[in-house]
Amino acid sequence: MKCTVGKEALLTHLQKVCNIVSRRPVLPILNNVRLEAEDNILNLKATDPEITIRTELRADVEYSGVTTLPAKSLLALVSKLKGDKIEINCGDNHHAAIKCGSAEFLLKGLDPVDFPDDPLFESKRKIRLTQPELGRMIDYVSYAVSQDSSRKTLQGILFSVKGNILTTVATDGKRLAFVEKEVEESSGDGDIILPSRTALELRRLLGEEGTSELEISERHIRVRFSDILLYSKLVEGSYPNFRQIVPGSFQKMLDIPRDAVMQTLDLLAVPLTADISNLKLTFKRGELEFFSRNDTVGEGKDRLEVAYDYDDPLEITFNYQLLQAPFRHVREDQFRLQMNGASCPIMIEDGKGFHYILMPLRVK
Repeated sequence: MKCTVGKEALLTHLQKVCNIVSRRPVLPILNNVRLEAEDNILNLKATDPEITIRTELRADVEYSGVTTLPAKSLLALVSKLKGDKIEINCGDNHHAAIKCGSAEFLLKGLDPVDFPDDPLFESKRKIRLTQPELGRMIDYVSYAVSQDSSRKTLQGILFSVKGNILTTVATDGKRLAFVEKEVEESSGDGDIILPSRTALELRRLLGEEGTSELEISERHIRVRFSDILLYSKLVEGSYPNFRQIVPGSFQKMLDIPRDAVMQTLDLLAVPLTADISNLKLTFKRGELEFFSRNDTVGEGKDRLEVAYDYDDPLEITFNYQLLQAPFRHVREDQFRLQMNGASCPIMIEDGKGFHYILMPLRVK
């Protein structure tokens, strides 16, 4: 294999695939990125036991071939080389001579015959939506994924399709976040659970324009967008019926400004710690009072003017980090807060398909 590629283009594409390469892979060859040059295209591929990422870039190919090179070393080398063009020349031993400007390097490769093939894939269903929309749906729920390794299904994000509505869902048992969105194309109803690691990797790669296509098989998902092709295993099992958690109705509701609430929550978090994170909200006609206290550090109080149009005050206590999460991750100016009572879950929504259900704390 011998080809010449643009240095910046190669660096960009290596950054896309090399992020999933493990420092302690189960097989030595999984340390490597696979390079295949053919028809003036250089294909790059990295894989681990769960995720495979492929991408391609234009190249001047003198003669075609394939090799695998140590991913992290190749990425580090390309990022430091000075020059516009990089020549990669690989012989029968799969080692690669790399030249750029006045620099010359030799990277020792491994036989690509041992590099894992793409998973067998028989598409059952397909979903199409824009890259920004898919990124937003991941952003708005991924922080609520459970970290409890004993609940595998809750360690992923539910992608549920009904008609042409896609819903992404995450919950850790204390809070529930979900987003509903009408998609461009859907070829069948059904649910899958995407591993949270895959979802975050996918989010990293998604762009600000263009379309993404999600194809679903029995145990895998394949996502195409821009010059990326991503495969991932799915989480096995059934996701809990999240709609049972959503209250059927609310007695009180009001609109609250995102920025003002965020600033007040940040302020009232000062006396709090990981162990002591209680934040009390008191709703009175026309205002919302925030109160936090830590017997070791101190206490704080602040208030906001809000359109609470009810005569009976309402006190609710939350973990401030869980309460703060939707305001930190969802970029809307206004939210609607809906409530029933001090011991009942609340719902925060943005009016554009995002919903966040949070259980209050029980205070003795």
